[in-house]
Amino acid sequence: MVVNQVIDIHAHILVPGVMGSCGAAGPEMGFRDNGNEFFRAGDYVLENVKFNNSPFSVPQKRVEKMALLGIDLQLVSPNPITYFYHQPARSGIEFNKKHNDEVAAICRDHIQLIGAAALPLQDPKAACEELHRAVSSLGMVCSYIGTDVNGVALSDPRFEDLWSEHERLNVPVVIHPGPRGTYQTPDNFFNKWELDVIYGFAIDEGLAVSHLLFAGVLDRHPKLKVHIAHGGGFAPYQKGRLQAALEKRPFGKGLLSRPFDEQWAQLSFDTAVHRSDALQFLVDTEGCDRVLLGSNFGGWDAEDGYRQMVEQLDISEDDVNKILGGNAKRIFNL
Repeated sequence: MVVNQVIDIHAHILVPGVMGSCGAAGPEMGFRDNGNEFFRAGDYVLENVKFNNSPFSVPQKRVEKMALLGIDLQLVSPNPITYFYHQPARSGIEFNKKHNDEVAAICRDHIQLIGAAALPLQDPKAACEELHRAVSSLGMVCSYIGTDVNGVALSDPRFEDLWSEHERLNVPVVIHPGPRGTYQTPDNFFNKWELDVIYGFAIDEGLAVSHLLFAGVLDRHPKLKVHIAHGGGFAPYQKGRLQAALEKRPFGKGLLSRPFDEQWAQLSFDTAVHRSDALQFLVDTEGCDRVLLGSNFGGWDAEDGYRQMVEQLDISEDDVNKILGGNAKRIFNL
């Protein structure tokens, strides 16, 4: 099989240059007395992930590992633990500007990397301004945001100008949850066994899609491109239930002015679903034009075999190349 350029669209980066730049919230990374590594953002602490002197935080080590994995280009995005939506607006604005400046500098020095913009969503006007700056001045190709802002859904009217700005700039928004404990009130159903990350992400992604659909965000913004991490969470699996609600529930009849399928086509999904049968389902139901390679590079659940999983799908060689890189080039205007 002849494989064209391989582009990884789901890869987080830790930027040592922003440590301690959000006041008491940090962030900070280091070692415990027992040698275990940790990363802290506000009150949230993640342990036993290789942060220090690793491909997660050292760009040269990253591109070297990318070469070993056969990845030609990688979208580097904020660590979702550091969205900091619960911090004061001024702190959030300053942190996100510094983060984007640092990431842009890393990408200038490493042509294998392209940047995703972090935004201070607690201040929607500032988020619009930072998106414009990040794209127009820093060369970033998308935004990278959580599924809600301190419990405020992305469907809230306060974000309308932000979606319009994405359309004007012709850049996608990538939606990836942060752990619930980082910018929401902790929930007893999710604070055990790291369920806020392990299962909560899929729930929050599905909820975000339903809000964008039912609130008419996609309807009002036909040029808005929305990319959902982790294979879209529960959204692709429950697409039929969303359609049924629009057809059968009183609130759904006549709710949308554009066809469901037309709006759903504004969504794209990555391959970070962990199982080949789940990935085959995603491709079978959504088609090969809106599924993009995503490894979750740097995360605790990153899997080096995602490229191989794509190559083993029951699809044509042309469709394999779409998923490995062609779709990313088109959707992210690379």
